[in-house]
Amino acid sequence: MFYGILSIAYSVTLLFYFKKQKNRAIENCAIGAFLLGSAAIITIFRTDIPTIISYVGANALAFIAYRYFNYSLINLLGEQPNLKPSVFRNLTVFVLYCFALYAIGQLFNPGYQTIFVCLAIVYITSESGYLSLKVFNKNKIDLIKVYGILFFITAFLWGARILLVLMDIATVAFDTNIINTVIFISLFLLAIFRYMIFPIFLLKIAENEKEKLLIDSLVWANKTAATGALSASIAHELNQPLGAVQINSEFMKLQLATGRVDEALLKDLAGKIVADNLRAGSIIQSLRSIFNDENTDATPINLGDIVQSVLQITAPELSRRNISVKLHLDSKTIAHVNAPEIQQVLLNILNNAIQALSNVERPDKEITIETALQQDAVILSVIDNGPGISKDQKAKIFELSSSEKRSGMGLGLWLCKQIVTRNNGTIAYQDTPEGGAKFVIQLPLS
Repeated sequence: MFYGILSIAYSVTLLFYFKKQKNRAIENCAIGAFLLGSAAIITIFRTDIPTIISYVGANALAFIAYRYFNYSLINLLGEQPNLKPSVFRNLTVFVLYCFALYAIGQLFNPGYQTIFVCLAIVYITSESGYLSLKVFNKNKIDLIKVYGILFFITAFLWGARILLVLMDIATVAFDTNIINTVIFISLFLLAIFRYMIFPIFLLKIAENEKEKLLIDSLVWANKTAATGALSASIAHELNQPLGAVQINSEFMKLQLATGRVDEALLKDLAGKIVADNLRAGSIIQSLRSIFNDENTDATPINLGDIVQSVLQITAPELSRRNISVKLHLDSKTIAHVNAPEIQQVLLNILNNAIQALSNVERPDKEITIETALQQDAVILSVIDNGPGISKDQKAKIFELSSSEKRSGMGLGLWLCKQIVTRNNGTIAYQDTPEGGAKFVIQLPLS
């Protein structure tokens, strides 16, 4: 009785607390809890209600309740967030379940009915556990994994009930055998724990979604800021090939107008026009790849290609500030990441290095970019021979509150860490023997 009342109260509380969210997962879980509580209460009155209702109907109702728990997990997977269970389909399952359980009771002894009920619950709770682990893989919240494990334990205990029947120890649910009693108390406690965990990880998922939206908006803002800092150099770099295309086109037009056609000269002019056009197109393509929001999934990509695309953008500024770049790129460093996001991380770090070196009076200003394989990961390192980072700032370099210019005005490196983390990687800072700065990014191998 207590469990039945608790389940119904939990259902009502869940709907009331999350009423503003209008979340289908919450609705389905609440319906499941309500049905399970109703089934428990009906069973309590088995001596006053016909068996077709108190046993057959109650067990069928419990099975449908677990189906609703599974619907809520399917909603949380995001593949069918608005999945609303078909009342007709569930009603059909309910009727078929009742018919099968009643028929078994008429044809065989009660032990076979118990086995049927246990097998049904083992199946449905195992599915619940499997779906929970899929939700965990998507959201990476440990409580969801615990939620799934509780379902698997539930399935195991119902499987143990089958063994009790086969061993003729406890053939009916309310057998007072000590083992049977321990199993049902354990099932009751597992249900309570599941009820407690579900709203907690729902809130955590909501927090993660808000954080993701915040980071997405910051990522876009940072794209504008990062490329905006180089806008003058990029514009200058684009003007050079486009200006050359204009001059060569006008000269070709003049040659054709005067009728003095020099085939070798025209071929040379056409070749220069094509080369300058490709140069301008390459710069524009590098910018587009960073601003592209169409592909938000992780895909296999060579880190060397990411480095080259970012250098297309930063090359004018590097040249203007007399900073040389050394590349040590391993051709086999294929990372499984969101390429535009990692491009942005590299662009931020390069911007920081350029800013640091611009304040240094030395003839050999240099940035080294390396990629390498390391067991099951790929490593991207950016090293400069600038002044490095002060001792006080090292401990909080990736914190949002950091305000030192070298750390990206308190946002750049914090955002870099968020981006790298959500690409299942890590980022760290190291001092160099010469006193400069070194950033090491580790990313998953494709």
